[in-house]
Amino acid sequence: MIRYQALDACFSNRYKKFYMEDLIDACNKALQEFYVSKEDAINDVEYYVKRRTIFNDITFMESSEGWNAPIKRYYEGRKCYYRYEDENFSINKRDFSEAELDKLDEALIMLNRLNGTAGFDWVSEFVANFEDKLGRRRNTTPVIGYEKNPFLTGIENLSVLYNYIVNKQVLKITYQHFTQGEMVHFMHPYYLKQYNNRWFLFGITERKKDVLTNLPLDRIVKIEPVHMAYIPNTKFDFEEYFDDVVGVSVPWTGEPEKVVLKFDKERYHYIITKPLHPSQTELDKDNCIIQLNVFLTPELESVIFSYGDHVEVLEPATLRETFRQKTAKMIEKYNCAE
Repeated sequence: MIRYQALDACFSNRYKKFYMEDLIDACNKALQEFYVSKEDAINDVEYYVKRRTIFNDITFMESSEGWNAPIKRYYEGRKCYYRYEDENFSINKRDFSEAELDKLDEALIMLNRLNGTAGFDWVSEFVANFEDKLGRRRNTTPVIGYEKNPFLTGIENLSVLYNYIVNKQVLKITYQHFTQGEMVHFMHPYYLKQYNNRWFLFGITERKKDVLTNLPLDRIVKIEPVHMAYIPNTKFDFEEYFDDVVGVSVPWTGEPEKVVLKFDKERYHYIITKPLHPSQTELDKDNCIIQLNVFLTPELESVIFSYGDHVEVLEPATLRETFRQKTAKMIEKYNCAE
């Protein structure tokens, strides 16, 4: 039964391809977790399931004595992966008890809180359909709103990519570069992050395994799972990875720099109540000067530019020169004769 439960989880997973070696590995892990004692673990005792055992298990699950499971083989060359043809099938399908239904009600209430959050537009329809099938509809009137962009390109891939990350699935991603045309990345996906109402996928690629690559979802053309060994994330701590940047672009080299900004008095109170970055400190309250410790990135420049003539870059000199050149170009554009 431990093997059947492990296989059922594999066949039900729509976001990872399970070949025979993957099924063997899943069953072995399940048996290890259930049977191996502390003494066995110390002595490296292992349980190993053979291919013939898995073949016999599949045959039984497909039989009338088993569950008449609709297990389908999907061939890729000489190899094949296994998956339930009916995505709703499971050997564990059964009616819910009243206590379980109460727990589901609580979970649905929590899900409803996500309604309106960017990337979770599916929640409202999902909850309504689920409640309808359970016969337990509630009157849930929204009392809080979130900023979202319903026309954002690529948002439909958010939940798909989330499941691929959870299932540690290597992906072949076709990406539309603005200047270089279509590019293909074989990516080991690790993380999804939203910034400025836009979503980004982070991971390492086969070309650059030592650095983190990020791809905006709105430029991803196609996503395909591929049968490759997944490289787990052991290098990047996403709880701290973005601490020194405004936005999502973390430079591969260099160090954060001291950025000193001077604001107009009418804008200064706004900046104090809504800091530009967690590192923000007040240098000179009387002269409305603040300091940040961040990498110099295009996102930082965009945020500073959004305050127009209400802000002046004092330090570093390189950033001040960048703004001098850009404002000079703006002046030239607005002064040119029509």
